[in-house]
Amino acid sequence: MLDIDFNQADPQVICHPQYQNLVPKMLEGLKPHSLKNHFILFSSGTTGGHLKGYAISSEALFTNAKAVNEHFHLTACDFWALSLPVYHIGGLSVVARAHLLGNKLLDARHWEPLEWVKKIEDASITTIVPTQLYDLVKRGIKAPANLKYIVVGGDLLSSKLKSEALRLGWPVIRTFGMSEVCSQLASATKPESDELSIMPIHEVKTDGDQRLLVKGPALFTLQFELLNDQMIVTPKSELCDEAGFYRTSDRALISGKTLQHLGRLGDEFKIAGHLVNMNQLKNTLGSFLVEKTAFGKMEFLLEDDERKGKKLLLLTLPEAECFSREISSLIHPVKIDEVRIVSNFERTALGKLKKI
Repeated sequence: MLDIDFNQADPQVICHPQYQNLVPKMLEGLKPHSLKNHFILFSSGTTGGHLKGYAISSEALFTNAKAVNEHFHLTACDFWALSLPVYHIGGLSVVARAHLLGNKLLDARHWEPLEWVKKIEDASITTIVPTQLYDLVKRGIKAPANLKYIVVGGDLLSSKLKSEALRLGWPVIRTFGMSEVCSQLASATKPESDELSIMPIHEVKTDGDQRLLVKGPALFTLQFELLNDQMIVTPKSELCDEAGFYRTSDRALISGKTLQHLGRLGDEFKIAGHLVNMNQLKNTLGSFLVEKTAFGKMEFLLEDDERKGKKLLLLTLPEAECFSREISSLIHPVKIDEVRIVSNFERTALGKLKKI
C-alpha cells in the first residue's frame, strides 16, 4: 500500500525526497540497534539544519492505529482518505489504520481543494491540517455527504476556523498527538465537543510544571538527531523516568480521562505579572485572520531577550501589516515587542512554521 511494506523485517526509512541522500548515513548510524520491523521517520517539525526523528516499531504503529479506529467506531465498511504525506506520522498512521480495517485507502495527497473534495467523496474519515481547512472555508466548499469525521491536527486550530468549517458541514474533530506516540494521543469524539479524550492505550500524567509525561505500548523505540553531519542516537529508556514515562516537550492539564493541551514548554511569558499562554494568543490571531481572509499571513513568535527574558514578535507578510494595530488592541494588555515584516513563511508539510 503506497510502497509501504508492513511485512518487511528490515527497518524502512520514510522521508521527504530532499533527504533521500541521508538514508545510507541514517541506516549506518542505526545499525548497532535492533530495529527489526521498524519505521524510521522525521518528526513533523524538523528543519533542514537539525534533523530529528524516531524509530517506531510496526507494533507501536498498529497499536495506535487500532486505538484510533476504535475511538471513531470504524469498521470494514469505512474508508480512510490519505490527505497528508506518508513521510510524517500524520500520513503513515492513516495508511496503518486503513490497513487494519482491511479496505482500500483513498489517495488524496495532492492538495487542490476542489479536486481533493471529489477524491474523498467515498471517504468516511480523513486527517488534514488547519491551513487546508482554511482553504476549504475560504472557498465556501461544503463537506461530502459520506464524510463522518475530518480530524484536524498538526497545528493549533482556532475556534473561529472550526466554527466556520462546521457551518459548511465539515465534521471537524480536534486532536492532539505527536510522532513519539505514533500519532494521536487524545481526540474529541464528536464535532460539537472540544473535549479531548485520552486514548486508553496511553497512560498520562503531569509534573509540577504541568509538563506532560506519557507511557504506553505506542511509544517510539529510539530518537535520533542529525546535527552537523553527526548522528546522535538516544534510546527511549534514556528519555523516560524510572516508571517508564516519556517526558514530552508539551504542557497539559489532565482531568480524569480528558486532556487540555497548553502548548509547548517555553511558550509562556509574564506581562504585568500575568502569565500569558501562546496557545491563547494564537487562537485570537487565527480567529481574527479567518475573519479578514488573511489566515496564515501572520504568526506570533517568542524570542529570547537579554533584558526581558522573552519578547513577543508579530511576523507578518507585507499585505497583512495593516492589521497589526488591530491585533495589538485585541491582545491588550499583552504588548507586541516588535512587528517584523517577512517575505514569506517557511512551513513544514504539516503546516507548522519553521524556525525563523
